[in-house]
Amino acid sequence: MVGKIIFPLIFIGEWILYFYVFLLVLALNIIYFVNVVYVDTAGEDPITITTSTASFIQTVLTVLLVVGLCIACFLYTKYFAGEGFYKRFKASAWGILFALNSIGSLGYLLMWYGFDGFDLRNTELILLLFIILVSVFLTIHIIKNSNK
Repeated sequence: MVGKIIFPLIFIGEWILYFYVFLLVLALNIIYFVNVVYVDTAGEDPITITTSTASFIQTVLTVLLVVGLCIACFLYTKYFAGEGFYKRFKASAWGILFALNSIGSLGYLLMWYGFDGFDLRNTELILLLFIILVSVFLTIHIIKNSNK
């Protein structure tokens, strides 16, 4: 009786987590895309993830959100539930999500900061580098776990 209630909740919960992370990754990449496409002159301000580029506390909170999601995704992908095709499907969905985020973030890094140069005092740049690092780490982790 308990298994009939718990299993659907776990199934629904894991897909809610996936779509939550998917929406965050999508929003992040839309911000990158809009910055590349619409900010083409010096007078236009890019959309920033943190509210102020000088706000250290806002950047720390954003990094803590990324770290928290990274830990949750790492633990979830380490202990995938399910058997056979369903488990491989979930591993593929998560792997593709993080791989595409890595590629999109790296492309934005090269396009946006490649022309202006890297200034490590820029909190947006540090956050972007951290997101790329986390995405690459999770992609490699999923690839290694799916081969077991």
